Amino acid sequence: MKSKLFSSTILASVVAAGFALTACGDNSNPGNAQDTPSSSSIATGLPDVSSSSEAIIGNSSASVPTSSTTGSDCVASPVAFPQDKFVDIGEVYKNIQCNEKVVFIVRHGKRESQTGNLSSLTIEGYEDAVTAGQKLVGGEPFKYIFSGMVRTYQTAASIATGRGDVACTADYAEAEDGLDHLALTCTPPFAADTLPQLKDGWYTKDKAIRDAYIAADTTDYLRNSNVMITDWVYLGNYADAFYDLDERSKEFVALLVKDYNDMPKYTLAASHDQVLMPLTAWATDKKIDLKLHDVTSRKWLNYLAGVAIIINDKNEQRYVAIKGMNDKVLTDGTVLDGGVQ
Repeated sequence: MKSKLFSSTILASVVAAGFALTACGDNSNPGNAQDTPSSSSIATGLPDVSSSSEAIIGNSSASVPTSSTTGSDCVASPVAFPQDKFVDIGEVYKNIQCNEKVVFIVRHGKRESQTGNLSSLTIEGYEDAVTAGQKLVGGEPFKYIFSGMVRTYQTAASIATGRGDVACTADYAEAEDGLDHLALTCTPPFAADTLPQLKDGWYTKDKAIRDAYIAADTTDYLRNSNVMITDWVYLGNYADAFYDLDERSKEFVALLVKDYNDMPKYTLAASHDQVLMPLTAWATDKKIDLKLHDVTSRKWLNYLAGVAIIINDKNEQRYVAIKGMNDKVLTDGTVLDGGVQ
């Protein structure tokens, strides 16, 4: 298992749609990301928030109590989770020890076909996220973080609904762009912090070089940028377009994980596939198969899948690949892992 030391209700109707192996959003450097859409731009319940360079866990507008010490009656027996497969998020949650804290980073739920800032969840995506939240019921309050895009805000709010932290109902409403989007109404209003580095683009060093590779391809190999990303992660190609995987992943973890004493017990961050696919591969020493570039594999990170970062009272970290979606069993007995699509 990778281990390192750092300091640092549900609606009845379902919209039928297949999984699309396409990027979640703008792949430009997140430092140049568009501003977070405000509640006046779309009826999502999204609050007016200012994008900050860092979400200060345990000290923010959406802060929750933090734990500074471990109780004297704490007897910890850390669970050794497998590194070569996705573990259900509820299984990880119930096995967090008395001297451990955890940050769950998950891809948003199933979204509309659009990939812009205002793209929302589908009804199915909302329901799946609520179901994932139901696996996290109990314990201390959760800290919620999202990327600044509507679908990640809705994902966090839906998971919070499943946990019982808020009560969000979903419906479709026409927005200013003339399209119908999923709208959430939450009681009480849902509070979450914004971390723009959670947007797609975190691992992209030079978007122009990346796009030039795609434009020059005549074999249809790079039919979407996700193929290039998995090729880079597993084979090391296109290194001039992407950052060093190890260094960039450590920088990302440092954005979310602070000193143990300054963190809440539980944090849930909603992000995007082009961030979480490389992070998941890195966190599991590439034992997880997400090789979209491999015609014999063709796997990609599923909705509501990602990484759990577990930190103990010695500031030691370990990582687990997690899935919020349940496995599906086909009529022929084939099991579809909820972590991949």
